[in-house]
Amino acid sequence: MQKIMSRAVARALACGALALSSMAAFAQSSTPAYTWNNVRMVAGGYVDGIIAHPKQQGLFYARTDVGGAYRYSSQTATWIPLNDGMPPENAQWMGINSIAIDPSNPNMLYLATGLYTSSWAANGAVLVSSDQGAHFTAHPLSFRIGGNVDGRNVGERLQVDPNKGSILFYGTSNEANQASTNGLWISTNSGSTWSKVNGFTALSSDDTGAGVAFIAFYKPSGTAGSPTKILFAGVSTGTASTTLYKSADGGATWAPIFGGPSGLMPQRGLIGPDGSLYITYGNAVGPNGMTAGQVWKYSIGLGTWQNITPTDPYNYPSGFSGLAVDPARPSTLVVMTMDHWWPDDTMYRSTDGGSTWKDVGSSAVRDSSLSPWIVPPGKAQAPFGNWGEAVIDPFDSAHVMYGFGGGIWSSSDLTAADAGKPTHWSVGANGIEEIVVQGLLSPTAGAPLISALDDVCGFVHNDLNIAPTTQVTHPICSNGTGLDFAKSSPLTLVRVGSGGNNVFGAVSSDGGKNWTPFANQAGSTKGGGTVAISADASTVVWSPSDVAPVASTDHGSTWHTLAYPSANGMSSLPIGAQVLSDGINGNLFYAWDQATGTFFSSSDKGASWYASTTSGLPVVPSWQTTQAVTVTGVQGDIWLATQSGLYRSQSSGWNWSQVDASTVSAAISIGFGKAAVGKYYPTIYLAGTVGGITGLFRSIDTGATWVQINDAQHQWGGLWRVAGDPRTFGTVYLGAGGGRGIIYGTSTN
Repeated sequence: MQKIMSRAVARALACGALALSSMAAFAQSSTPAYTWNNVRMVAGGYVDGIIAHPKQQGLFYARTDVGGAYRYSSQTATWIPLNDGMPPENAQWMGINSIAIDPSNPNMLYLATGLYTSSWAANGAVLVSSDQGAHFTAHPLSFRIGGNVDGRNVGERLQVDPNKGSILFYGTSNEANQASTNGLWISTNSGSTWSKVNGFTALSSDDTGAGVAFIAFYKPSGTAGSPTKILFAGVSTGTASTTLYKSADGGATWAPIFGGPSGLMPQRGLIGPDGSLYITYGNAVGPNGMTAGQVWKYSIGLGTWQNITPTDPYNYPSGFSGLAVDPARPSTLVVMTMDHWWPDDTMYRSTDGGSTWKDVGSSAVRDSSLSPWIVPPGKAQAPFGNWGEAVIDPFDSAHVMYGFGGGIWSSSDLTAADAGKPTHWSVGANGIEEIVVQGLLSPTAGAPLISALDDVCGFVHNDLNIAPTTQVTHPICSNGTGLDFAKSSPLTLVRVGSGGNNVFGAVSSDGGKNWTPFANQAGSTKGGGTVAISADASTVVWSPSDVAPVASTDHGSTWHTLAYPSANGMSSLPIGAQVLSDGINGNLFYAWDQATGTFFSSSDKGASWYASTTSGLPVVPSWQTTQAVTVTGVQGDIWLATQSGLYRSQSSGWNWSQVDASTVSAAISIGFGKAAVGKYYPTIYLAGTVGGITGLFRSIDTGATWVQINDAQHQWGGLWRVAGDPRTFGTVYLGAGGGRGIIYGTSTN
């Protein structure tokens, strides 16, 4: 499932706008002891690469597009996150563009990191670990890397010389905006420094294709301790006359290898033990948009090409990307379709170098019990999964895993396909949580947590440690964006999102067990935005992404546009304004327009609105995030988090004061939980910068004092959504980083 974050969040990540210094510098003796865990969903995002170490059994690594990298623990069958200590100023390094191991040294791990290649993005880095990812040293690069852009499915474009582990090559993208750095880069000191390979000139730097799609070392051309002589590079551009290049001098100079397919872009390339280079192709960069593709092999010894594309019984237009060779069985490999949307994507397996194939996916039996919500409504089992990237266990030919747009599938009987028998698969993503969080809600009754999420709409979590059986339904949306609950009727919920067959919102009266969709979409064709429901549950106010905010007194059957008196007469509330309901008074609604720094209030259930002319609030650029939050149980009490500081109004938005800027200099998100013993005001949780330190903070005295509650090992690349639990003191929920799912913290003090 694609994780394209909003430009606003992406740009803030890239520029480091939300971070002033490392969180590790902040410490207080009074800091509560917090325990951090993921709210369990099990995956949900794109695992776009998995590799296995040939020297250590059970050692696998997986990369994700926005949620960091993971190492597999075979003892617990759990994936361990490796980048949770990433500070917010380096949030872009949570995008893993490529992953590499030293085949001769199981301890060495390399990650090529960066989120975006746009001109506003920050440069990438290579993270180097000598202890299997327990610790990393970062080596910044002079160019941008796109872990979350088209082409992230190719690979691996970062590789370690199997004969001399201090040598690495990395192949860049094909972006026009950094043409001078496009090409092939080499490090001769284990990734510490990098220099451009002048003899590699295959890229067109015209924004087409993925650039260098893969690098492959031909190990027999070298000896232990000396550089490998023969290397191959797959070149993915829209204009290349050839897609495969070869170096015979250790990567110094390169020449095209003519032949192979035409009009297709290489996706992945691996050299098998039979001496053949196997390559998958598609007619688009991927992972979306492929309508044609092939599989080829190039005999390194003979210098010949052969088209070995499996025959599609459905003749459905799609490509190929995923590829794995069996290190223990020559001429044995699997390939995976890409964008074969009907009836499903699949895996093909060959034991004779591609002369014949078995369709593994068509008869696969899949167990989704670890994350039952991935089974579509009305289906007996989950589909095989789109955008698959596979690996075969070097120590067990029957064991295979593949990452897809929603996690990982694993099988221990792959070889059954050789005899035409069904293979059995289970969700293999235990420990991986990779979802972008857009909203979190912890009501005063019912389920402790409701979420609005990219790609999977959202969940109602009755138990934080059990993956829900279903997503929120009626409608199922593509991206959840807004949530609220009625403060005096807390089992009444409202949510909005985008997608969902053009039905964008719904109301529940039983805490999210059942939903009634909006019967009318208020003229919106895109949905999304924010939503609020009055404390007495009678009125819903919705601010879609594409039309002016509206209100409904019949839960979405009819709507009226919200307007306020201005110099030009009555004007509609601005498109995109954040709407919210009062913490206790069912008549009060609010709206915040960051583009003009204007706060709006309504005291008659949204019928009429007025703009505050004395707010003193900042004008905030569109690419920065802000958040206005009301306090449950308190009338007219509103807090506003902005990157220029934290503001509070106790007069329904008419007058504002800034929290001491010398203490809280920036705020990203704010939430409220149960008050501490002996305190009357809810506990405040703040993601922001306090005392020059960026992190997660807690206040039990209405913001008079703050204490940091996360640490250097728990940074997740930044914090974007915060919600306190109103029923359990010390419990806080976080939308972690750009895509590390939902984290919850608990503390007894």
